Amino acid sequence: MYYFGYCTYLLDEERVKYLPEAKTITRAKAPNHEIQFRSASGREDRGWCHLADRGSALGKTAQGMVYEVNDDRVNDDFDDFDIVYLTVHGDDGKAYDCFTYVLTQPGKRMRPPRFYWERVPNGFRQQKFDEEYVQSIEKTFDEAAECPDFERPMPSATPGRSAASR
Repeated sequence: MYYFGYCTYLLDEERVKYLPEAKTITRAKAPNHEIQFRSASGREDRGWCHLADRGSALGKTAQGMVYEVNDDRVNDDFDDFDIVYLTVHGDDGKAYDCFTYVLTQPGKRMRPPRFYWERVPNGFRQQKFDEEYVQSIEKTFDEAAECPDFERPMPSATPGRSAASR
């Protein structure tokens, strides 16, 4: 099964920690998708990465990585997130049918906490994405509302499925 990673799991240390079985396949593009930073609807304590497929996403292209993961990953269940399926176009010239996580009900545009945010541009750079694209992600972050808990500490234990532990 293929997973499309577009934010924190791009950083090798995060991917290995949370998707230890993942095998890196290729960088890829998701047409008519856009990376946004949003709160979960009804919650305004923090923002998350969200892969939008409507509104301002029309005509845009989100970039990320294709990973091969265990089939049972599609049974993952995280508060405020759904699993969706999409076709992405790999830098290797192939199309990949993938799953990924998106906010169930995206709220307002809002920045995530620092510990979460810093993994995003670092991951894109580690995977050698075009610097212009990385800067566009940083601009998207800068344009989002401030996170009320930006200095929230990184969870000391392995985060669970509940939003409070992540």
